Amino acid sequence: MGRESLGRHWTTRLSCPILIYCIMNIYLFPTELEAARFVRLRPSAHVVVSGVGMAATAATLAELARAGALEGRRVVLAGIAGAYDGRVAVGEVVEVTEECCLELPERFLRSYRVEAKTELRAVRSACVHRGVDGVADADVENMEGATLFAVAEALGFEAVEVRAISNRVGEPFAEWKVDEALEALTEILIKIEDNA
Repeated sequence: MGRESLGRHWTTRLSCPILIYCIMNIYLFPTELEAARFVRLRPSAHVVVSGVGMAATAATLAELARAGALEGRRVVLAGIAGAYDGRVAVGEVVEVTEECCLELPERFLRSYRVEAKTELRAVRSACVHRGVDGVADADVENMEGATLFAVAEALGFEAVEVRAISNRVGEPFAEWKVDEALEALTEILIKIEDNA
């Protein structure tokens, strides 16, 4: 097994003749920090770090599609997220089943929905470039999810988004519970991988 560079991304591949096609899930993380625990505990999993935000996620998914890596695979986007108000507890791991690009002009707003694939609590998310104050119909916010759902819809692969809540939207970064959230996230991802 070895790591191969994909430009600004890295991926862990199995040592087998079919390379990345040996497994069903591709785990997509915005940052190496979010991926690190999972990589350490499941080194044979196919992990790709996309970079933060919608553009980086779109570029990574395009690269994977061009390489044929998405065919017949499920992409699991995993990372931390902020919660609006008290709707979701800090430290809770949830499955996002609906995304909206919140910062677009209202006439261009569109929601992307997927069916729940886990037994985690299903939530709605606002996909943003910067944090915004409370959103009436969103439980959490993140910076990549709408891209995953839009590309999955366009290309026809299965998408799952799993988020661990590290903070309340608007809290200073110093108050975020990143380590606790990532520990909870990794525990759930291990269950997903071991049951794949």
